[in-house]
Amino acid sequence: MISAVAKNIRHSLRLMAANPGFTAVAILTLALGIGANTAIFTVANALLLRPLPYADSKNLVAIAWSPRGQRAESHRISYMRFKLVQEQSRSFSGVAAATSETFNLSGRGDAEELPAARVSWNFFDVLGVRPVLGRGFLAAEDQPGAKPVVLISHALWMRLFGGSREAIGQSLTLDSTPHTVIGVLPAGFVFSPVGTNADIWAPRVFDLNIITPQQVSGGSGYLDLVARLAPGITRDRAQAELDLVDRRFVHDNPGRPDSDPQRTLLALDLQQELVANIRPALLILSGAVGLVLLIACANVASLLLSRALGRRKEIAIRAALGAGRRALMAQLLTESVLLAAFAGVLGILLALWATRALSTLAQTSYPEMTGVSMDLWVLAFTVAISVASGVLFGLAPALQLSRTDVNAVLRDEGRGSTGTLRRNRSRNFLVVAQVALSMVLLVGSGLLIRSFVRLRTASPGFDPRGVLTMRIELPPTKYGTRAQMVSFYNDVLRELRTLPGVEAAAISSALPLTTTRLSPMLLDGQPVVPLGQRPILNIETLSPDYVRTLRVPLLRGRLFTDRDDASQPMVSIVNESVVRRFWPNENPIGKHILLGRQTKPVEVVGVVGDVKNSSLATDPNPEVMLPFPQLPWAMLNLSVRTQGDPHTLISAVRHKISQIDRDQPVTDVHTMEELLEKGSAESRFIMLLLGIFSGTALILTLVGIYGVIAYSVAQRSAELGIRLALGAAQADILKLVIGHGLMLTLSGIAIGLAGSLALTRLISSLLYRTNGTDPLTFVLCAALFIAAAIIASYLPARRALRIDPAATLR
Repeated sequence: MISAVAKNIRHSLRLMAANPGFTAVAILTLALGIGANTAIFTVANALLLRPLPYADSKNLVAIAWSPRGQRAESHRISYMRFKLVQEQSRSFSGVAAATSETFNLSGRGDAEELPAARVSWNFFDVLGVRPVLGRGFLAAEDQPGAKPVVLISHALWMRLFGGSREAIGQSLTLDSTPHTVIGVLPAGFVFSPVGTNADIWAPRVFDLNIITPQQVSGGSGYLDLVARLAPGITRDRAQAELDLVDRRFVHDNPGRPDSDPQRTLLALDLQQELVANIRPALLILSGAVGLVLLIACANVASLLLSRALGRRKEIAIRAALGAGRRALMAQLLTESVLLAAFAGVLGILLALWATRALSTLAQTSYPEMTGVSMDLWVLAFTVAISVASGVLFGLAPALQLSRTDVNAVLRDEGRGSTGTLRRNRSRNFLVVAQVALSMVLLVGSGLLIRSFVRLRTASPGFDPRGVLTMRIELPPTKYGTRAQMVSFYNDVLRELRTLPGVEAAAISSALPLTTTRLSPMLLDGQPVVPLGQRPILNIETLSPDYVRTLRVPLLRGRLFTDRDDASQPMVSIVNESVVRRFWPNENPIGKHILLGRQTKPVEVVGVVGDVKNSSLATDPNPEVMLPFPQLPWAMLNLSVRTQGDPHTLISAVRHKISQIDRDQPVTDVHTMEELLEKGSAESRFIMLLLGIFSGTALILTLVGIYGVIAYSVAQRSAELGIRLALGAAQADILKLVIGHGLMLTLSGIAIGLAGSLALTRLISSLLYRTNGTDPLTFVLCAALFIAAAIIASYLPARRALRIDPAATLR
């Protein structure tokens, strides 16, 4: 048995060496498909299949607060609900909370802002993560007024302390307050709900920089909850207990904003939730690369069938010498599997490059994909698909050749036999299948391109050109009062307006495409209902020049002025969405609204145009804007409209801020156009990859069409020569040959379009104002394929015109 296999391998290697052109084309074609599949599987394995890097991660759940009967889009839960679940639940051995945070580091060179997280003291115990140096948090350190302590990331430990063990016990000045370093987390530790690059981990989730503990207790400052199931407890049983806890909370707290009876607590698989945003993209890409591999297999199978005619005598002689059909098939399948093995090796090399490229492309759209790498499971997957591909594309040629009519072939009478007809039908079927599969990919790519163009050309509601943005977060220990915050930002705006090239400058709690704060809202004069039953609106605080800086159109009323300070009655500006929702046929100017727990109504003094305030792909949410002095906020965004390139003013703006407070860093420095680019990054990423895959599939399919037509011309050279000798015009020959290619193409397009109608539903969630059955896209894709197929068929048709009729007659 082993000797027979070795003999087959040696023969296959000699055959490959004797046909280097065929071997190279087949290996490269397969390597493209195998490499693409390996690259996507590398990412899928790292994010979807590999267990989370936490102890016994299968028993970890995320606890979400979600509308009843709907998938949880947000997992944020109020602090009071967290404490209730922690104290009353018996289904969990531990319940922990986390939320994102930032700290300003000073005293170690230039001031800088560090990404951070606040967690409950038992957070790392629940995850099963131990510091590599030092210790974790104690329960006493999670109490109000406790000594400030932090855990630091491995990367920050190396950067600030050079990996020294002496870091434990050292002090870091964060937000002007000394914090003691008590431990160092393992390298690469990440909990993605609070960000992928947190350097500082602090206790006391109720003690956030931007809101007070009283506001947190009142229902603000939502948290991400993670829990570990108690031994022997299932997720269904834990869910039943959460239902009971939730009903009790709603009954006992009817007036709280986090007591909405239409929402409920859910116990969800943690791993599934952490990758929920990237799973649809990976499934779509996995399907796309699977189609590319099938097309590559069909292409190589077509090549093998073309080569079969030249090997008929060889196989017939083997059969005449006593080789059985099983032995012949074993030899032929050994050849195809060996081709696939070499393609697999090349595919791994291509996948290594493609995986790095994917990580680079995904940095802004899917940061979870950054840094993924191959492991033994990926290599096993590559081996499996290589072998499967070899069997898949080698089976049809093996079945055809092993049924060779020995007597007919040896008498040279096999020409035109049913075997040849079967091979032609097989080749035609493979080409039709390639066209159909490619058409599905091409339509999907076309829909994404059309959607992306509409997304990029949609108006964001303001003018992003020439605007520089950056973020400033004031530490509460230094700017703890309304007057201190207002004074700092007024100084900043006054200094920036003196810079040459600055047209306008403003501050705001949110930038376009983002939401930072939500508030219940009640129209003045309506019946009073609990906060949890009031509509939720975006609420933003900004300076008077914000609308002018971003060039947002003023539709009615007036803008804020410097007189709208804390001593004056509260006023607001609303966007068009608020008017359409609450006052569709009325003049909103002079109307009054109640925000949150406020008892004094806020007067509407102006209406501005809608600005995209959630994402580029979604309609603007209703938004209420208040003057900054009337709603001070520690973390604000600075927007500066410049007369030239905004990048040239970055250093000058930083310098002005450092002159006001040398310990105050600025972060997230971008132009507004860069933020819009980032806002379309996910759509661009999926569109680009699917475009690459569909382009590859189209090229492979056109090569297949060319091969079939070229083979047909070679087979029919005698017939075509006789037609020419009998007076057929060149146009007739072109029509005959190109018509064959078009017949195959149109058959494949018809099947592909039908398949596209079913499969484009999978990408409907990624489309922006584009129907999954968009007729223009379907027509353009079909026209593109037909034009390309005509070109692929024309080349061998030209060769048919060079047939010498006299030579054919002789």
